[in-house]
Amino acid sequence: MIIHLISVCCTYFIAIKKNEGNPLDSLILSSYTPLLPPQGRYYADPFLLKYEGINYLFFENYDYKKGVISYVQIDPEGHFTEPKLALELPTHLSFPFVFQEENEIYMIPETYQRRSVSLYKCKTFPNQWEWCRSLIHGERFSDPILFKHGGLYWLFTAIRGDQLCIYYAESLDAKFRPHPINHRHIRGRNAGPVFLQSGRLIRPTMDCREYYGKAVILKEILLLTTEEFVEREVLYIGPDWAPNLVGTHSFCLNPDYLAYDGNFYQ
Repeated sequence: MIIHLISVCCTYFIAIKKNEGNPLDSLILSSYTPLLPPQGRYYADPFLLKYEGINYLFFENYDYKKGVISYVQIDPEGHFTEPKLALELPTHLSFPFVFQEENEIYMIPETYQRRSVSLYKCKTFPNQWEWCRSLIHGERFSDPILFKHGGLYWLFTAIRGDQLCIYYAESLDAKFRPHPINHRHIRGRNAGPVFLQSGRLIRPTMDCREYYGKAVILKEILLLTTEEFVEREVLYIGPDWAPNLVGTHSFCLNPDYLAYDGNFYQ
């Protein structure tokens, strides 16, 4: 995540709630359990992963100098353990996209300052990670996500703020090739992982038209091939689910929980 001027007087925090069904039909975010940062920090970019029956929440832990990746466990009643460190590098980290591939767990954090998108493999879950490879490089990439569709791995990210870029490969070890859409300067920065809901492929995106992180727009991917990409808006999530909010910044879910974050004036 990149901080713009609107964030200077705001604090980011994370909220979770039970997943009670299809969020595309009814999404009420105003009843939640907050994960609030201590003074002088903020928590953002939540990602859920259920491992050996336990729900983990990974997130950006930022002290206004450098971000690290932290995690908490969530118990069946929705309570958090104390945050612990998952990954730290000499440079800033955010947006810890975590996923499981067969018996392995991977993370693709945002490493904006390194001008690359890197894949990390977990050696000992949840706090020992090793660098595997650079998937793409050469730009300041923001908020990368990865998912499988149509027999290919799809990497969605953004450059220059919220310009959408798409890459694809046959495997995690293969070369990721750019999609023709990258030359069309389409807005659509990721706001969380792609998820499948009632047979529909849904991508959370940021609404940055007024300012960074104002709202999340859930979009349905209607067509995705190596030559074409079509999506449409299905749900707008504005900053109206908590007092003093100025932005809804990201959104994710798993079968047990919804996790989202917002920024509010202090």
